[in-house]
Amino acid sequence: MRSGFVTAALAVALAAAAHAADDPVRVLDQQATAAYKAKDYAGFLKHSRALQETIPWSLRARYNLACGYALTGAPAEALQTLEGIAAREVAMDVGADDDLASLRALPAFKALQDRMKSFAAPVGDASVAFTLPEKDLLTEGVAHDPKTGASFVTSVRHRKIVRRAADGSVKDFTAEAQDGLLSAVAPAVDAARRALWVSTAASVRMAGFRKEDEGRSFLAEYDLDTGRFRRTVPPPVGARVSDIAVLAAGDVVASDPFAGGVYVLDAKAGTWRTLVAPGAIRSPQGLAPAPDGKSVYVADYARGVARVALADGALAWLEAPPDLATTGVDGLALADGWLIAIQNGLEPQRVVGWRLDPAGNRVVSWRTLVRGHAAFDEPTLGTVAGPDFLFVANSQYRHFRDDGTVDAAALAAPVVLRTPLPR
Repeated sequence: MRSGFVTAALAVALAAAAHAADDPVRVLDQQATAAYKAKDYAGFLKHSRALQETIPWSLRARYNLACGYALTGAPAEALQTLEGIAAREVAMDVGADDDLASLRALPAFKALQDRMKSFAAPVGDASVAFTLPEKDLLTEGVAHDPKTGASFVTSVRHRKIVRRAADGSVKDFTAEAQDGLLSAVAPAVDAARRALWVSTAASVRMAGFRKEDEGRSFLAEYDLDTGRFRRTVPPPVGARVSDIAVLAAGDVVASDPFAGGVYVLDAKAGTWRTLVAPGAIRSPQGLAPAPDGKSVYVADYARGVARVALADGALAWLEAPPDLATTGVDGLALADGWLIAIQNGLEPQRVVGWRLDPAGNRVVSWRTLVRGHAAFDEPTLGTVAGPDFLFVANSQYRHFRDDGTVDAAALAAPVVLRTPLPR
């Protein structure tokens, strides 16, 4: 039942709504699923249409609606709905879905299939910035020091940070599990204060995982030049910190994709304040401080990107062109009026640039920066480095199993790619 399945973005939305039995997304999904299982395709179409209207940014909701049309003898409407997905340069395996069988003989459906298949072709100007020798690092994030030209890459598996110097030399910035590090997740450079911050959280994929570590996370701060450990900061009560970014004054903003909160650390006092309480954002991921110092952009894996005021947490979702897919954003960065988004929740995975209006509240245009690169194996986080965007191209999560074992034979050397920032 493909039409009853959900992509990661919609799945996150449904999971976040699980605590509320009357959440409209959850209710409509349950109603659509029940109708589908009962072969009540008219009811399935009705509830799928309502679900798509409730969460119009969800491509899976749109896809389910197309299936509903196809199952109820409305091929033109089904094709038009699927074309709305293709217009966003997103591919789905429409040819293998029996719910769309009634469309297979139509030339327009064949053309749609061909168009979606074409999205796998390489797009963009990306080159290898560097590779790392340890294949089983399970790399997540990369940070860049503009003073020395060094890059810092986090390892989920080996619970450490690797430093790659400007001259190409590579060495461990921290040893495995040093200073109590759990999986090293997101690094962030504070060049002015010569600090490297890293979020660290327990993961079943990390070496030495213990059941009692489950749910643990904290921030660690290091001296950027010497590697000297400065301190750890526990997360807000009940939160698990993940992605982070440094604000202009040296404070750190952190997201919790599990509970949905966004928090700001007063770096001097070592205390947290809640910027966005859990619930307003389903699954906050990457963060990008605005240049005015008054707001931060927050990627929601389930919906898109919100601009959040640092003073009071007021939240506004970015308006976007109708042909832009906004879900599935993991890494996020901002440079010269462009938001750079790593979308690993879509097929094909990609790095895109969203051009903002002068006020920074609306996406006026967009372009694909990198897609279909040979190194791609779940790109994750990236950072601005001068005129370029550096990002982890192959985290390789799919080769690290939940029982802690690794498919070592399938691993490749970790790759960090470089692509020019859009102008």
